[in-house]
Amino acid sequence: MKAAVSGSTGFIGSILLNLLKDDNDYTNVQVLARRALDLSGKFNVLVGDISNQKLADVDVAFCALGTTIATAGSKDAFYHVDHDMVIDFAKNAKEAGAKTFVLVSSVGATPNTSNFYLKVKGETEKDVESVGFESLIILRPSMLLGERKEFRFGELIGKAVMTVVNPLMLGSLSKYKGIQGKTVAKAMQRLGKENLRGVHVLEGNELHAFS
Repeated sequence: MKAAVSGSTGFIGSILLNLLKDDNDYTNVQVLARRALDLSGKFNVLVGDISNQKLADVDVAFCALGTTIATAGSKDAFYHVDHDMVIDFAKNAKEAGAKTFVLVSSVGATPNTSNFYLKVKGETEKDVESVGFESLIILRPSMLLGERKEFRFGELIGKAVMTVVNPLMLGSLSKYKGIQGKTVAKAMQRLGKENLRGVHVLEGNELHAFS
């Protein structure tokens, strides 16, 4: 199976690459990145503007692209990464033959909200669906837990809170539980092989099954 990965240097994407490295079902992986990466074997790193990268034959595309408004510098810059670049990657993957697209979104994503972050995520989901993949798998995790390369003070506080409240989140609240980044990456890895027809949305509570 041939795959393509965008968002490969981020939290989820970097974990996913480690999983794909040892997964013999994925024989070739094109990795889109803005800089050279020290990868070998089955990985083919394509360096440059992700929006303009042309992919070779692809069966499944994994998208873990994402940033924050603080990191991006503005709402417009955030929208470019979390929406425009995702849609460009989806279109390029479809053109390269991808049947399956696995997207990391966010719990609460909807185009019908005044919350800017969740609105962008919801619009991105809707626009990726319009690309027309045979199988579209949307993952909606809550706060991501685990060690990041970069320090985010707000997330540090959030993780401390999640440690306390996670056991209290039952029933309809379970989708808001914090989740390990590796669990989300495992879900991507496994679901990319399933050839599930149509659109499938997995909320946080469903993703915990992949831990």
